[in-house]
Amino acid sequence: MPEETRNLTDADVKAIADEMETRMVNRFYNDLGRGVWGMVWKAIIVALIGLAALGSVKGIK
Repeated sequence: MPEETRNLTDADVKAIADEMETRMVNRFYNDLGRGVWGMVWKAIIVALIGLAALGSVKGIK
């Protein structure tokens, strides 16, 4: 079976590059969003623990 040479046209290369760029941008913003929501979630947990600690300190006195 003879090997065929495949050549990409400029349009093919541009389409591949555009798709890769789109995927990279989507991944970046998804990761950024996960990071921001992770920080917000941690801040909420710390605030709740702080509120509980404050309530327990005031309850002891």
